[in-house]
Amino acid sequence: MTQLMAQGGVMLEQTCPICGLPLFRLKSGDVVCPLHGKVYIVSSDEEAREVEIDETIKRLEYFASLKLRELMDKGDIGEAGDLLGIMEQAERVLRLRLERLSSSSRQAQPPPPPRRKDKEEEEEEEEEA
Repeated sequence: MTQLMAQGGVMLEQTCPICGLPLFRLKSGDVVCPLHGKVYIVSSDEEAREVEIDETIKRLEYFASLKLRELMDKGDIGEAGDLLGIMEQAERVLRLRLERLSSSSRQAQPPPPPRRKDKEEEEEEEEEA
């Protein structure tokens, strides 16, 4: 814990859900447990699911790239092709999630304020009336 504080980490009120030790926020913004490493603070089951999906995709990407490199070094093209298919499916899932997140953030934004009409537009409206 002293090492985290010496590195500029700030002790938080929250504790690790696994071991109960206090959590620290690093200068990078990451939240870590002194024993378990990086953790995520979520406020709902939905946020927890989102984090779990993100972490699963990251792990899949990492392990798949290691395995793909191993298969390519062996010259096992058939199994490498199967693995590439799995990676493509994971990429589609990630793309759909990103699209859903971007569309929900656009919906959450308030509409832009009404545009003021310039004199020319006002004159045209008066002529039409």
